[in-house]
Amino acid sequence: MTQQYHPVLASSSLTELGLRRKMKPGHTGPDYTEHVYDYDTFWYDAFWDNGRVMVLCPKLFGLYDAVHEGQFYLDGQKVEKPRLKQHEFYDVLVIKAQNRPQALGFERGGARVESAVNSVQQDAAPFVGKNVAVTLSRDNDLTWIEDFARYHCAVHGLQQVLFFDNASTRYGLDDIRAALRRGGISDPVVLSAPFRYGVVSQDRKGKTRFNTMFLQTALLNIARLRFLSRARAVLQCDIDELVWSRKETIFDLTKKRLSGFVRLGVEWRYPDTGRTVDFRHSDHVRKVPGDELCRAKYCIAPSGPLWFTSWHVHTIGLLRARGSLITPTDTGIWHCKAITSSAWRHYDADALSNCVIAPETQAAFDSVEWAKTPAE
Repeated sequence: MTQQYHPVLASSSLTELGLRRKMKPGHTGPDYTEHVYDYDTFWYDAFWDNGRVMVLCPKLFGLYDAVHEGQFYLDGQKVEKPRLKQHEFYDVLVIKAQNRPQALGFERGGARVESAVNSVQQDAAPFVGKNVAVTLSRDNDLTWIEDFARYHCAVHGLQQVLFFDNASTRYGLDDIRAALRRGGISDPVVLSAPFRYGVVSQDRKGKTRFNTMFLQTALLNIARLRFLSRARAVLQCDIDELVWSRKETIFDLTKKRLSGFVRLGVEWRYPDTGRTVDFRHSDHVRKVPGDELCRAKYCIAPSGPLWFTSWHVHTIGLLRARGSLITPTDTGIWHCKAITSSAWRHYDADALSNCVIAPETQAAFDSVEWAKTPAE
């Protein structure tokens, strides 16, 4: 029997170095030392590909000088200063390495941290040529996770899932793998990402900003660079979101688009009347006429024309400053209002009085063989 493939993130902490990440200059917010702002993680992951080690970090606010002053090591040998590539939500340190090292170290002021170095060649193999969904989740019900996979396998031909678990306390990684297998994914890839999600802050003008929320965007780009570069197409959405398409699967449509990219408009769907607890995706067959759209998600071909650009939660880097591509009217996402573990997205059935049946949603849901176990 072959050993199952269970990759890990090669992360490192600032605490052992006596360092601490600052808030973005000019921004204010809640007490970011408690629970939400990541002041402690040095790097999320380190991996080798094509003669270089890529070190993906949360934004290095207040740490650039310390990084420049310190010394990096590969397998115990000093290396030249890394090249810094800055992005809005994360930073990348690039270190030249002709061959894959086993360990990355950093030393400053007599203190040292170290992590393993992962391999793109090994980690990309489970996704080559496949239709993939990538998602980040915390404590979502296992039946929801199973149903998310069941729906996309049945309706869109989903073949593989890259699942980042953000420190769930209700179950372990093996439980997530089992749920995805029941949903139709024979060998899902599930990784622990036990980092702080981030905090909404305000800039000097009092405008709300989200760019101190590093984790999800950084993980998406770890996915892009380490795991999914050779996937056929990648759907980026959450467990409470189900993709619909009138003509063909979202993966086939993405591959046919000249851009290799499809922007997906997101509409709310609400549970049928009478249901008050133990909600399922399949209950969400109602809509509110004139309801506002949620922020978009997308599907992308990683080896297509836009292979070079960063992935963000609601769009890709190339489009962030230039607007977005037109949202097709024959594809989209149904965002299931009562499927969530997030307290901020509370569902109040009594507050809705004008829900009507959405026939297209109901027909799609009726065609799926949902999980037999109830949600809890």
